[in-house]
Amino acid sequence: MTRRRHTVIAAAVLFAATSVTAAAPVGAADARVPEPTIATGLGFDTCTAPSVAALDAWWGTSPYTTVNIYFGGINRGCRQPNLTPSWVQTVSGMGWGLLPTYMGHQPVCMLGNKEHRFTEGDATAIGTANAQDAIAQAQHLGLLPGSALYADVEHYDRRDTSCVTAVRRYVSAWTTTLHDAGYLAGVYVHQDSGLRDLSAVYDSPDYARPDAVWMARWDGNPALTGWPTAPDSQWANHQRAKQYRGDHTETHGGVTLNIDSDALDAPIATVAGR
Repeated sequence: MTRRRHTVIAAAVLFAATSVTAAAPVGAADARVPEPTIATGLGFDTCTAPSVAALDAWWGTSPYTTVNIYFGGINRGCRQPNLTPSWVQTVSGMGWGLLPTYMGHQPVCMLGNKEHRFTEGDATAIGTANAQDAIAQAQHLGLLPGSALYADVEHYDRRDTSCVTAVRRYVSAWTTTLHDAGYLAGVYVHQDSGLRDLSAVYDSPDYARPDAVWMARWDGNPALTGWPTAPDSQWANHQRAKQYRGDHTETHGGVTLNIDSDALDAPIATVAGR
């Protein structure tokens, strides 16, 4: 079976400045962040990382070439019996790209029941601590510097202005901490909350800008442009992913999985040997 590989693209070409002070691009111009691996095309996410056998069955029979992994976070909802360093090596060797997702603390005004949350007052400290834990978890799995790690920030009530500030502080701290360790910072956000509020401070000197956004909008449209809450000029250079279809089942190669569907032109994990 032919195995496809994802593309490594010079980071100096890809990313706008994300430090609150630096003017240089992140990546090759910043020795802390190696060149990223960019995934294009379709991916899927599941709560529990699928087995090697399931991913082998789906490879080449499904339209997908990237799979997410919930690799850490205090609010992570599913057990991960398959997610080990050897699993990462094996499925990467098959050709799968990995989209690392960290389910840490959530905004205090989150529209849901996650217990562990951050506020305006502690968002910076918690964002830093979550990023430090994410780095340790990524390193344990063999996700190399240059990998993009995505903080999952679920939908929240943006009428709470203090909570909006908390989200911006959390994402800024997540971003700067990952950069200090040589990783890229992604964020998974809802189109009507996180994306809107990060877009509004895209050029602000007060907040570090994440390197990539993964937007949830279940409209069935995989387009990575024409988003209603962030202009095409933002995160425009291999920096976008979209979760365009929610919870459903698909069967490929005789194996059925419950998934969400994603379109990508964005940085993902870099694994040794890829």
